[in-house]
Amino acid sequence: MRSLRLTDQSVMVVSNAGPVADESGVRRRQDFGIATFVTEDVPVVGVQTAFVHGEYVDHDDWAIEVRPRAALAVSVIDGPRRVTVVQLHGLRDPAGKHDTPARRTQAERLADLIERARSQGDLTVVGGDLNLLPDSETFAVLAKLGLTDLVGTADTRTSAYEKPGRHANYLLVSDPAAVKSFTIVAQPEVSDHRPLLLEI
Repeated sequence: MRSLRLTDQSVMVVSNAGPVADESGVRRRQDFGIATFVTEDVPVVGVQTAFVHGEYVDHDDWAIEVRPRAALAVSVIDGPRRVTVVQLHGLRDPAGKHDTPARRTQAERLADLIERARSQGDLTVVGGDLNLLPDSETFAVLAKLGLTDLVGTADTRTSAYEKPGRHANYLLVSDPAAVKSFTIVAQPEVSDHRPLLLEI
């Protein structure tokens, strides 16, 4: 894994915002969302975003049950090819990770974003904490776009996660033959999620 450098390129999309208090008790505004970091020697040639669940919310006080979800697509030139990388953090549901109408809508909105963001012939990579079970209909929706899941039923959680369901992170590619290696990194543990490391 590579350390982030100050010269790297970053793109962030904010899904919601709200107050936090610093050490002295002063309330400040915090943006919550997702970001993609790209090494400086890879040209970024396209950026697309979309809300896959809900819309932007600016909270007076944080409400855990209202968490909009944004997806971020970044297209880069990698040598002779164009690569579009799409990431998101899927919606959470108190009932668990089973399919719901809201998750079906999320899958359809995600598919729309992928279609808008990529050009014909792009190698497409889609990943993130999707908050889904491996048999979710989301994977059938994405398969219609030619995307193949590399994770399946593998454990993507660390010892910091004590609940029984060990499914969270997924990574899909449009061309499995372009994959040099794919690793679900068990060590070191840096959160309750295991990183997904893809080499193309």
